[in-house]
Amino acid sequence: MHRTRSLLSFLVLLAAGLNGRAVAAETTIALDDFSYTDTSAEPVDQSAAHERRLQAFMVALRRDIAADPRYRLAPSVQEGAAFKVIGGIQKTSTLVQWAKVAVIDVGARKVVMDKLYTFRGDNDESWERAEVFVSREVIASLAQP
Repeated sequence: MHRTRSLLSFLVLLAAGLNGRAVAAETTIALDDFSYTDTSAEPVDQSAAHERRLQAFMVALRRDIAADPRYRLAPSVQEGAAFKVIGGIQKTSTLVQWAKVAVIDVGARKVVMDKLYTFRGDNDESWERAEVFVSREVIASLAQP
């Protein structure tokens, strides 16, 4: 009986310790809003649509990263973030946009990902596809040892 209680106590303490380590192992990510620049010289001002799409892009990117239990999002000004994600999107013609994204290992002061993506289209669907791809790439770079 005493042995069973000891074993049970040990297992409870072990589980509590593992649970504590799982929380401690959560990596904090700081994610700034990306910038947006339109150099397409189109005659129609689309800045309101671009602002709305950029906001939706950032909401989805934060949602996708936060959905991974290994990561916790924090305000970019918070000290202690292990990684910082920065980026910008530039529209260069009617249907071509570029997204520049970097992931910085704050502690090591090292860029762990620095990529330039192109995406075609300037509608909600093209922005959503670009966000899904970018979020997968960012998460993959965070998981690299």
